[in-house]
Amino acid sequence: MAKEKDKGKGKSEKGEKPELVVSIAAHPRAKAGIRRARTRAALIVFALVLALNIVGDQDLFDAVWRALLAGIVANVVVWRFAIVIWRHIVISEVRQLEEEREEKLKAQREEREREAAERQARTV
Repeated sequence: MAKEKDKGKGKSEKGEKPELVVSIAAHPRAKAGIRRARTRAALIVFALVLALNIVGDQDLFDAVWRALLAGIVANVVVWRFAIVIWRHIVISEVRQLEEEREEKLKAQREEREREAAERQARTV
């Protein structure tokens, strides 16, 4: 019975702190950056392959077909690269924020210790 009651409750209901999850999908700059990189890469590759095929005396149908396939492949490849790059960027941003927070806490702790030492020196 006790397991069934705890099963539906989240961590916050059990009294534990919920774990903070950082996601690329929730990051506004990452989402836009990935979308922008995919679009640009696909469009550039499409135009390049189409131009090269037309210059190379291919039929228009074959040139467009190859350009479409190349654009799709470029889209998928750049999508994966962009995800890897943005994952590193987001992780470094989180680490930087953690370091800044630790520095602030350390400065506050030192300030409290200094004030406590001053108060103790005044009473003596």
